[in-house]
Amino acid sequence: MRNRPERGVTDRGAGKPFYAGRTYRLITAAFGLLLIGVGCYALFLADTAGVIRFAGGTAFVAVGGNMVWSAVTARESWLSRLGPLP
Repeated sequence: MRNRPERGVTDRGAGKPFYAGRTYRLITAAFGLLLIGVGCYALFLADTAGVIRFAGGTAFVAVGGNMVWSAVTARESWLSRLGPLP
């Protein structure tokens, strides 16, 4: 006989990585959009030196874009690969 789970018992999410869950993906996409907005603000409206404005804005847009793309494709983003931060 095959081993079958009892009625009502399911393996919901078994074998699925944490970054493939629906809630995690929605939160990641929302935070990524926020970072893109902050990066665009820094690029176009910040009152700092040109080099600092361009470097910071580009970094925020790149990380935010990666987070949105990772949420769409159910992959781990660059920010989540940094590990637990203090």
